[in-house]
Amino acid sequence: MPPAGEKKLTQGDLRRAWWIWTFFNLSAFSMERMQAPAFVYMMSPIIKRLYGDRPDEVKQALKRHMVFFNTEPQTGVIAHGVTAALEEQRANGAPIDDEAINSVKAGIMGPMAGIGDSMIPGTLIPILLGIGIGISQGTGSALGPIFYIVAYLAIILSLSYYLFMFGYRYGMNTMRELASGGFRRLTSSLAILGLVTAGGIGASIIALSTPLTYSGAAGAAPVKIQDTLDKVFPHLLPLALVLILWYGMRRRGWPINRALFVTLAITFVGFLPNLLGQLFGLSGLKAWSIF
Repeated sequence: MPPAGEKKLTQGDLRRAWWIWTFFNLSAFSMERMQAPAFVYMMSPIIKRLYGDRPDEVKQALKRHMVFFNTEPQTGVIAHGVTAALEEQRANGAPIDDEAINSVKAGIMGPMAGIGDSMIPGTLIPILLGIGIGISQGTGSALGPIFYIVAYLAIILSLSYYLFMFGYRYGMNTMRELASGGFRRLTSSLAILGLVTAGGIGASIIALSTPLTYSGAAGAAPVKIQDTLDKVFPHLLPLALVLILWYGMRRRGWPINRALFVTLAITFVGFLPNLLGQLFGLSGLKAWSIF
């Protein structure tokens, strides 16, 4: 039990704050304040618990947290736990001013956004999608999307809740962990894992081949170019397509629509001889189709 007169957040207060952020982290989003309105809403049960008997402090706390805030919603939630701990200390008389609280939030939101962007869209989602597509590929089973939805929610909610409580438990010590270099190594490792996963998905899902053949000595059976490529460099054509799209999007700044157009154009050009052969009975054209 806390000493008489001491303000103490309950597990119910913290869980309610976490649930609010989980469902409303992008509500009232604006370019001026980004996620600040959702942050204030998340802090409402905490502010009510700590300053409910002091209306002026409630107003000051709401105003304090309406400054610009933006991070990855899942991993960045560690900043919310730290902020809750600082507000609790401030409500009990600790010399923590507005600038200190907002400086801590700003210092955490950047590194955790980098970790989250590498770990979730860059690693976790491609892995889960690859597994889900593999489950449903060829059979049309609904287990693939069901697996993705259940696995994603289980992992994301568990991670977010743990980080929120971790931030609250360790408070300012969390900043030392962020500055220790361990998180930078984690970010690099996750980025590499994401690239490996993307390569594996590209090789297993992208179906790009050629039926072109060439003849050797007179009277010899034709040799399929695809068979030769598979012996020398399996999945070379899917890799070439992935590299073309990567170069265009990463180096040339293609928007996603242009990348989709390039993919469709390659598909059309590759399948065009086959299509013309089927429409007009020109069987010789089919041999030149790359699909």
